[in-house]
Order: sequence, then C-alpha cells, then structure tokens
Amino acid sequence: MLERLSIGEHVQGVRVAGLLDLDPLVVSRWLCGEDMRGIYQAIVLHDCVLDGIDLEGRTFYEMVELVGCRVAAAHFAQAYFYSILIIEDCIFEGEFHGRGIQSDGRMVVHNTVFAGWAEFGDVSLRGRVDLVDVSFSGGTNLLHVLADSSQERLGREIRLGGCGFRASDVPEGLDVARLGIVPLVEGNPRGAEG
Repeated sequence: MLERLSIGEHVQGVRVAGLLDLDPLVVSRWLCGEDMRGIYQAIVLHDCVLDGIDLEGRTFYEMVELVGCRVAAAHFAQAYFYSILIIEDCIFEGEFHGRGIQSDGRMVVHNTVFAGWAEFGDVSLRGRVDLVDVSFSGGTNLLHVLADSSQERLGREIRLGGCGFRASDVPEGLDVARLGIVPLVEGNPRGAEG
C-alpha cells in the first residue's frame, strides 16, 4: 500500500491491519536553505478499513483525502496541511487525536461520524473550513477551541452546517441555530432532537 501511495496512486477498498504509518513517505527538500521535510504526493484513500492511521507531526504539501473509510484510531496531532484536507463519509470509531492540527488550505469534513472523543486543542485553521453533516457523538472540544480562537470566523470562513454536537460540548452563549449546529439525541450518533 505504501508503494502505491508513494507514487501518488489512489488506494481503494483495502483493509489495513495495524497502524498505517506514512513516515516512509517523508522526504527532505531544501528551499532557500530551509528543510521543507514532508510528504509531497497526494494521499487518497477510498473505502478502506484502517486499524489506525498515523499522520501525526507530518507536513502534507498535496491533498489528503479520506472517503468512505472506517478508522479505528486516528493520529492527526501536529499534522500540517498546506493543501486541501477532505474527509467524507467516514467513521472514526475510536479517539481522534487532532491536537495542534494546522491547515493553510481548505478543510472539508462531510457526512462523517466521530464516535470516540475528538480532540482539537490548539488547532490553527487559516483556510476555509466546511464541516457539513458531521456527528461528534463521542464528544469534542472543537466548538470551545473555535469559540476561543476563531469566533469572528464562525459562520463565515468556518461553516458548521447540520453538525451534531453533545449539549455539553457547546459553549454557553454560542448561537447554535445561526451556525447550523444540531443537538444529538442520546443513542443516535446522526440524529437530532425534535
């Protein structure tokens, strides 16, 4: 699988036992005396079942796309996305470690379930962010982080259409109706109250 990813091929319908570690794809490129160490090819995974994926601490200069994947453990902490990050129709079954994610490009998360705790402390999202029909049934600190660091961008450059959050994960005073936030019904990771 790493060989296919290393030449920029899309990977589809693969089951990966153990942790998918992308470290072998990291290369150093020197630009103006600076080591621009990172992954320089697109990472595209469709309809894969992954015991774990490790993007932690890596820099991605091209698109990263996960579509229709089931992921047991996701390690995205300190990952830096220069281009676009797309996560669509995925289920993250366990914890999502996203502390310190940085994104200069666009981030799109659509129709995805975070069944375990989703950690987003210290994220830096400088590009447009679209979270549409995303369920955080396992809980998250995302809204608290965004309310503290990006309040003025919420609803404009950071869009949360139809996203489900536990009531305890919504900061007091946040205008949930304006932002498109839907309260989750206990026992239904995609359903809203009412």
